[in-house]
Amino acid sequence: MNGSFAALAVVVWGMSAATSSAQQDISPVTLTDIRGMKFCEFLLIFDDHIDIYNTSNADGCPEDKWMAMDTDSIAANHGAGAAQLNGPHFWAMDQQTIGLGETRTFGGIRAGYAATLPLAALGSGKGADPYSPYVSAKLQTMVFRAGEPIYQLVGPDGGVYVLNAYGEEVTDGDPANLAEQLSPADGWQFQVSVPEEDLTIEGTSDTPVDMVGDDMHQYYTRME
Repeated sequence: MNGSFAALAVVVWGMSAATSSAQQDISPVTLTDIRGMKFCEFLLIFDDHIDIYNTSNADGCPEDKWMAMDTDSIAANHGAGAAQLNGPHFWAMDQQTIGLGETRTFGGIRAGYAATLPLAALGSGKGADPYSPYVSAKLQTMVFRAGEPIYQLVGPDGGVYVLNAYGEEVTDGDPANLAEQLSPADGWQFQVSVPEEDLTIEGTSDTPVDMVGDDMHQYYTRME
């Protein structure tokens, strides 16, 4: 199954106080010049948890290898009960620092450990409910450069949320087209702005941030 979770890298690190620290050593990794960078994720599903691996600091998401993925083989090779594919997606920021762990190889694509979630977080496979903000406790610092467009949802209370990543279903690969593709809930609106100064949004397990998803299951972090 490809892409049903939209940008799960964003959702996973935001939906739960993940048990990643109990599973593996996580180190901060800074990724630069990543606006529009393609990435994918692998979900290893066990009896009581899900391990998430992300390609952002490794091999990206080469289409030929991605299309040839066999989830049954991935699960067997990594001792999981099942496996799912998530992506491709594209980062909407210019730079970010995220927490990643060990690197594994999945069908010829390398990916770094990103998080562990309880099995219940898998839910219906659709991620968070659209236009319903939630609290995120995660290591992630995002930088949006001055003079580059940022894509935003504005909530009923005036809170502004910035797009983290987008999927292949975005028309022409241009998030500005979400203005025509989204169907925001009452009180919500989509907009594009261009900051005059660099915008930095930072979150850690000790300093949570607010997030929200749209009806295409793409995820946004609130500006302060």
